[in-house]
Amino acid sequence: MNRVQKIFLDSGTADAGTSKIRPFWRGQLFLFDKQKAPAYSSAQGYRLLAILVFLEGIVRPLFKEVAKVWQIAARPWWPLLEMGLLTALACWLVVNFAKVRLSELGLYSWSHWSQIEKFYLLQIVPITVVVFSFTAAIEMKTLWAHNSLGRIVLFVFVPQVIWGFYQEFLYRGLLQTELVRRWGSVIGILTSNLIFTFGPLHAYHFSAARRDPSHLWIFAGIFSIGLYFAVLYRRSGNLWIVGPLHGLGDFFIDGLGLASRMAR
Repeated sequence: MNRVQKIFLDSGTADAGTSKIRPFWRGQLFLFDKQKAPAYSSAQGYRLLAILVFLEGIVRPLFKEVAKVWQIAARPWWPLLEMGLLTALACWLVVNFAKVRLSELGLYSWSHWSQIEKFYLLQIVPITVVVFSFTAAIEMKTLWAHNSLGRIVLFVFVPQVIWGFYQEFLYRGLLQTELVRRWGSVIGILTSNLIFTFGPLHAYHFSAARRDPSHLWIFAGIFSIGLYFAVLYRRSGNLWIVGPLHGLGDFFIDGLGLASRMAR
């Protein structure tokens, strides 16, 4: 078990075998450079968890209710405003309430990225776009030909990318970082991913499952995809990689439907 954990979860310095692999390929094997352990205190860690509970348990549901009351939930600009406010508030609370640097949660500047991280991002983003575009070729062809492409990018694509980033910031950056710090890689990753899968973020799928029990299988997909992002974040320590990847997935899985309706 310790050997498996060291290979797949805990980054380490390159040994004689991995050091022979070029940085261009090491990212694809999740062989990122060793990341520094968070330096914040246990009290600050509790504040990070409190921020997640506050945002997911109070603020985001409140935003939805306000949007219903003010009848702006269906406005095309609302998702962009909602996601922008939530993400900005999350970052502000981390810095000013938890007193934790964003760089400790994986948001550090490009100049501090390793070659492996840079190569991996420049590879994985085009691969993701090509694969998803191929599976949704008809929808993508229709969107490219539509004269409201700029509006779709601004009000559908951008909010979906921010939404994916927001999820990764909370559930990987805050929750996983703190649980791994307290309990270690295996328990920390699994626990945070279970909360990501079955917690408030995706709890609405239980309602759909009441009408169609087979809908419960969606949780297997959510857990699997979440585990990929969890391990990638644990290995790389870089939220600028996992956040946009999650956002791209959200756009192709959920956003294309919204974009198609907007293009009609």
